[in-house]
Amino acid sequence: MLRRSADGLLSRLIGAARTISSRAPARLGTAASFPADEPLATLPVAILDTETTGLNVAHDRLLAVAGLHSRGSRLETAPPLDYLVYPGIKIPKRAIAIHGIDDRKVAAAPPFALIWPSIQIFWHRRVLVGHNIAFDLALLRHEAERHRLAFHPPAAAIDIGMLYAGLKPRAAAVTLDAIARALAVEIAGRHSALGDAEAAAAIWRHLLPALAGLGVGTLGGAQALIARQRDLMHGQGKAGWAVDLLLPHKLRSAP
Repeated sequence: MLRRSADGLLSRLIGAARTISSRAPARLGTAASFPADEPLATLPVAILDTETTGLNVAHDRLLAVAGLHSRGSRLETAPPLDYLVYPGIKIPKRAIAIHGIDDRKVAAAPPFALIWPSIQIFWHRRVLVGHNIAFDLALLRHEAERHRLAFHPPAAAIDIGMLYAGLKPRAAAVTLDAIARALAVEIAGRHSALGDAEAAAAIWRHLLPALAGLGVGTLGGAQALIARQRDLMHGQGKAGWAVDLLLPHKLRSAP
């Protein structure tokens, strides 16, 4: 009886979350659209990272999501986004070995449908920034579809790995660890969503002056640099990642 009551309450909560998500655009106002000449130095960004049950964006599930707000390179003082998420499936041992999130840790965590409105609010009127951010976006888009929730993408998205590849075309690797080592960024809490988001924020701060030195000081310039990383874009696209969201609208349908 108690189990049935709990299941019924969860169903009602998820139904309410679907209603909130469907009304998000009206509640939050018109989505932002940043011009190509928007300066990176003052760009409002949301820096995000996730932990998941695996790397298959169509089938794996969200376990944790965290993020920070920044204006250019300056972190804002608002509390971070930071959630554990109940995935609704058993977590594979290979995933637990990486991030340490097991079934026990997420047993009392909210399901995706309950936190999805908070994620949408988090990146509203901001450019989303992260390492391999097209992976996070693809997984979140599939989660929204799985739960029959509306997916409202961020105004734009920037992958710091691709930016670094543009700055350092001879770099042997553009993993988060490799970039952090090259820039002397310490990662506290590696493979935790918040720890990796904080590392991505520190890398973003280091990249902005380097990009400016290369003459890349605007959103459009950053997007053009990302678009030139064809091998990375191709590989991520084959994996089903949301590389379309890394490009300005005028390039998304280009060959």
